[in-house]
Amino acid sequence: MKKILALTLALCMLFTSMVGCSSGSDTTAAGTGSNTSTEAGTTQPDTGDAEASEEPTETNDDPTADLQVSEDALTYVMVSKTLSDPVFIDMYIGFREFCESIGANCMYRGSDEPTAEKEIEIITQLMAQGVDGLAVIAADFDALEPVLTQAMGQGIAVVTFDSAANPDSRQLHVEQASIDLVGRDQMKSALEIIGGPGAEGTVGILSAQPESQLHADWCNAMLKEVEDNPEDFANVTVLPIAYGDDLPDKSTTEAQAMLQNYPDIDVIISPTTVGILSAAKVIQDMGSECKVTGVGLPSEMAPYIESGICYDCYLWNPYDQGYLAAASVNSISTGESTGAVGDTVTAGRLGEYTVEEYYDGGTQVLLGDPIRFTKENIGEYKDLF
Repeated sequence: MKKILALTLALCMLFTSMVGCSSGSDTTAAGTGSNTSTEAGTTQPDTGDAEASEEPTETNDDPTADLQVSEDALTYVMVSKTLSDPVFIDMYIGFREFCESIGANCMYRGSDEPTAEKEIEIITQLMAQGVDGLAVIAADFDALEPVLTQAMGQGIAVVTFDSAANPDSRQLHVEQASIDLVGRDQMKSALEIIGGPGAEGTVGILSAQPESQLHADWCNAMLKEVEDNPEDFANVTVLPIAYGDDLPDKSTTEAQAMLQNYPDIDVIISPTTVGILSAAKVIQDMGSECKVTGVGLPSEMAPYIESGICYDCYLWNPYDQGYLAAASVNSISTGESTGAVGDTVTAGRLGEYTVEEYYDGGTQVLLGDPIRFTKENIGEYKDLF
C-alpha cells in the first residue's frame, strides 16, 4: 500500500506543480469556444469495493481499502452514494492521502444502489461504530437530514461534497466547481455542436437521479443559459430531462430511448460520468450521428473524444476534491473551523481555503474551476484520471 500511495502522491504532486491545484491559482483551458473552464490533474486509480459494516483493515492493492493507523487515531469516513463509480474512487484516494498525512484512520463506504435509504443505513452503522467525521456524497438533498442531524448531535463532524445535503444536515459543503459555470458550459458546448448561435437542432439531457441536488442545479443552469440567450437558442429544441439514476443499465436504456424516439437528435448532454459514457457507447453501437458532451472522466471518454462521438467533457480534479473533503472534515472535527463564513480550512498541499456563503443558505469551500477536455488536450489527461 505504501508503494501505491507513494506513487499516487508523487504523480499528483508533480502534476500539481505543473498546473496549480490551490484555491488561489488556475490556468486557461485548452479547447475551442467561449467556455471558461481551467486545467488541473490527478492520478488514475484501480477499482474496488467495501462493505458498510466492516471494521477498518489495510490491504496492499485495493485503492478503496480502509486505512488503519492506530486504535486511538481519529477516524474519518467517506460515504459515497455508489461504491463503484470510478470518479468516487478517485476522490477516496485523495481522501485517504490527506488522512494518512495527519495520522488519521479512514474508510470508504457506500452501496451499489444510489438511494437515500441505503445511505441512511450506512450512516447509522457508522454512528454506532463511533467514527469522528463523515464526508457524505448525498443521494438526496433533504432525506438525510434526520440521520445527519443525529450524527452531529453525537459530536461527529459532518461535511457534504460533490452533491450537497441541505444546510441543516451539514456543517460545511465542499463544492468542486461553480455550479452555474459547469451547467452553462455544457449547454454552450451543445450549441457549438449544433453549429453556433441561431443554428437549428435538438438537445437531450441525460441526468442522474432526480433527487440529486447537484445534478438538478446543473440542469437548471443549462436551461438558464438557454433562457438568458434567446436569440442564440431560438431554433434549439431542448427535450425533457431523462434520468439514468447514475446506473449504467438504466442510463443505457434512457439513451437508447432518446435516440429511438428522436432519431434526428443532435446532442445528448449528460452531467454524470456514468451517463455520458453510457450515451457515447449507445451512439457508437447504433451508428448515430448524435454527439455527447457533459461531465466525464478523461480516461473513459478519451476514445470517444478521439473518434468524434464526444465533442468535449468537463471535470475537476477528483483526487484533490476528496483530499479537500477530508481536510474539511478534519477542520470541523478538530475545532479549527465551525463551518462559519470567514473560517479557514487548512488543506495540506492544497493550502488554505476560506469558508464562503453557499447559494442554499449554508456554507462552502470551493475547490476551483472545471477542466474542459477536448481533442486538443485529452492526450495530456487520459492516463491520469
